[in-house]
Amino acid sequence: MKRLTALLVPLFFMAPLAHGETDIDHLYSLDLAYSATGLMNQGWGIGLSYEEKIFRFLSVKGTFGHMTFLTGIEDVYCTSVNISLFVNYYPFGNGLDKLYIGLGNGCDFMNYFGDGEVPSNAEDSLISIIPRAGWKFKPTKYFAIDVVTGYKFVVVDAYNYHKIKNYTNAGPQFGLGFRILFI
Repeated sequence: MKRLTALLVPLFFMAPLAHGETDIDHLYSLDLAYSATGLMNQGWGIGLSYEEKIFRFLSVKGTFGHMTFLTGIEDVYCTSVNISLFVNYYPFGNGLDKLYIGLGNGCDFMNYFGDGEVPSNAEDSLISIIPRAGWKFKPTKYFAIDVVTGYKFVVVDAYNYHKIKNYTNAGPQFGLGFRILFI
């Protein structure tokens, strides 16, 4: 509970810096999916993303995430970095609002360390393709809610630690995101 409180308190301090727009053209956001995965595995994580409208119906979204957590091997930890890039199509053309369909690519880089039996090659990497569909809406002018579903297909995997897919959330995805609208 203390960890969750430590993650959510900064959001309340950032709220006065938020700025709402009638037509959203760019979004900065914290991605707490990394925090949830880290916390579930006795660690921590954080993700940051930025989405920019480039045409009336099209946007580009980049995400950077980091986690450090305990693996399934006793006393072996993993630190990971994720970089993702998505292209989203908004059929209603309302800025970064309402229905969207997206396709993205993600790269996960993992490094194992600790006092336990660290795999012989202490590094792992995964490359994935992620189709998505979602719906964003603004209940207030300070933040947006993003309901999203998709599937993460792992296309390249180094397989140095065979259970790494448990931590990179490969397979079906469903999420509820809260996006703070910054200046």
